[in-house]
This record gives sequence, C-alpha cells and structure tokens, in this order.
Amino acid sequence: MPESLQSVVGTAVADLSRSIGALVGLAWTCFVVVGILGRVAPLPAAEGPLLGGLFAVALLLVAAIGAEWLVHGGYERLGADPAGGWTFVWLAVLFVPLAFLPLRIAVGFLVGGGSGLNGLFLVPTTLLAGWLAFYGGLDRLGLAADDFLRVFVYAVAMGALPVAAAVLLDVAWLTDDRVAAAVATGVQVAACWLGFTRTVP
Repeated sequence: MPESLQSVVGTAVADLSRSIGALVGLAWTCFVVVGILGRVAPLPAAEGPLLGGLFAVALLLVAAIGAEWLVHGGYERLGADPAGGWTFVWLAVLFVPLAFLPLRIAVGFLVGGGSGLNGLFLVPTTLLAGWLAFYGGLDRLGLAADDFLRVFVYAVAMGALPVAAAVLLDVAWLTDDRVAAAVATGVQVAACWLGFTRTVP
C-alpha cells in the first residue's frame, strides 16, 4: 500500500475514532444533565414509552450535532485537547465515579438522597473528568487514567473488611450511619493515597 494511501486511511480512522469518542462523551453529558433536570421538573421520558423513545432520539441528535461541531473546530474554540475524547469517556463513565464511590457512600450515609444523590454525584465527577481529559489535568497531576481504576481496586479491597465485619460478624456499631460514613471516608482517603502515589505496600 503506497505511503500516501496509508496516511489517508490512518487519518480517516483517527477522525472517525475522534468523532465517535465525541459522540459518546456528549451523549453521557446529556444523560447527566437530563438526570439533574429530571429531579427539578418532569421530562417527556417519564410520560410513557413513546415519548421516552422520542426524547432519547432527540438527545442522541443533539449529541451528534455537538460532536460534529467539536471535531470541526469546536475543540480548538474551547481550548480543549482534541485527542481527549475517549479519555473523557473512560474517566467520566467508569474510572472517576468508581474511584470516588466510597465518598458517594459516605455522603449517602450522612444525608440520604437515594437516586437523586447519584445524579448530583455524577455532575462533579463528569466535570472533573472533563478537566482531566481536555485541559491537561492528568499531566498537571502526574496521573494516568488507569490510576483511578487502581484507586477503585484499593477501595474495594479495603472496604470489604468493614462490610464483612458488619454483615458476617454482626458488628453492630459499624452499622451506625456516622460510623459507616467515617469508615467510608477513611477507605476513600487511603485508596486515593495508595492509588495515586503508585506505591505498592
């Protein structure tokens, strides 16, 4: 295959990947925004399957238009890194929410909130993911995207101990909301320290 054709194919694949990443990232952002708005006012998605389906199509259309704008100069106008689309997707959808799940649990023990708190939790994690992926946050902090996944692994490993103590050994004082919140906060701090410092004890 001639070098020029290889270059054209490579560019086309890169552009397609960037477009898909932008679409998925914007679709996730729309999902988070709609989740918050749905707590304030009823949305068409709640009025029945037909309106819900049309509403979902409308959201995807908005995300597609936004993705088209981003890959054709929108990133540059926003001062964002055009290569950060897929990094944002991984961080916003999985890595950052999972890494800070103990914090979400701690807040839940203190204030309750149910599913509404989940929506509020996704707003700061999505904003954080955007800064990390598009505005050099990972480089400034000296982190990689998979460091957040490591934080989650540490959190699961350390959180399993108090959960086992409360459930299997029936340690009653661990079920108090304030105690459980303090334990979850401690797990979060320790998991972040171990995961982000790249130190293996």
